[in-house]
Amino acid sequence: MSFLDKIFGDPLKKHARRVGTRDAQPEDRETSARWLLDNGTPEALTAVFKRFELQLEHSLKDKKEKELVFDLLVETGPAAAVAARDFARTSVHFQWAVAVIDKVEGPGAGTRALIDMLAAQRVEDEFKPEKKRTLLLFLAERRDSAIAPAAARFLTDFDEGVRHAAIEAIAAQGAAQENVGSETEDASPRDLLAAALINPREESTRIRGRLAEIFATRSWPVPEDAAFQANVPVGFRLVEGRLQRR
Repeated sequence: MSFLDKIFGDPLKKHARRVGTRDAQPEDRETSARWLLDNGTPEALTAVFKRFELQLEHSLKDKKEKELVFDLLVETGPAAAVAARDFARTSVHFQWAVAVIDKVEGPGAGTRALIDMLAAQRVEDEFKPEKKRTLLLFLAERRDSAIAPAAARFLTDFDEGVRHAAIEAIAAQGAAQENVGSETEDASPRDLLAAALINPREESTRIRGRLAEIFATRSWPVPEDAAFQANVPVGFRLVEGRLQRR
């Protein structure tokens, strides 16, 4: 740190703090974002993403500011995508960071980043479900053969919301992967959801009902299971190995 920095403070820390400060003026936050991007160090670029953790009361102004910062990051190129991954790994506000990766490296890269982040989450961590849920719901909006097996770990998560999001992520992969099990070692989305459907430890009426709805809508065969046959989800009936609505 230079002599002037010791007197006036470290400029990187100052701008990193101001870019994510609600009380700062919009033009000051923009100035700090531009300074950090011009600085170009990994620490400075990662700090720019702090703006995405800030939510202003005026939603339109907030979105406009974030879009400006997003555009500036995309213009920065590959270095911004690296910083986006660093930020996303530790923040629950990772959506804009993934969008930067999508824009700089392509949608496939953003999907892989989401899967990598999901892989880092612990099923047994019952006190931090928010990021798991959000990651799974974002993956439900994408299509990739790696999504279903990545999400399957969370079909037995402690949190019901996480389990439900995992179901949605797997189900969204659709019939396109229905036969993937015959081509790779990974089970197909249908097989993964079938295991969840007949899981005797699943006590959530919401989860069992959603799984039954998916199988009934897609007319998927249900594995033979005596315990399931004796306890079909409410509102459905089992006819010739397939679920139907009552």
